[in-house]
Amino acid sequence: MLHIWASLLWGVQMRLRIPGFAKRAAENALSNRENLPKSQRFGMSKLEAKAEGITSGVSRAEQLVSSKAVSLEDACSIGSFYTRFKNCKTTKCEGAIDLWGGRRFGQMAAAHCKKHRRQSP
Repeated sequence: MLHIWASLLWGVQMRLRIPGFAKRAAENALSNRENLPKSQRFGMSKLEAKAEGITSGVSRAEQLVSSKAVSLEDACSIGSFYTRFKNCKTTKCEGAIDLWGGRRFGQMAAAHCKKHRRQSP
């Protein structure tokens, strides 16, 4: 309960720490994507995503690799992406999920979002 009041009073956000396995999944996905021909690449490039008005898997992967934690808003975005594509088992879907930190991190992000959104006033 204290953390809810802390976030209200001091603007502290409920951040989700990025574990090593999520960083490795994102890093591996970036290097794998780089080595594929354009027709086989998974995830949208930054330009493709910008045209659609959404976040690119490539920019999300770069964020995960370079940061220690993500904001609640970013965690909810990752959780939402994972929830949408969790039943897709194609190579492109697996690669895209890895750009966003992998299945395990997607589950963590979705749970973190659910927990903290419920506690918010």
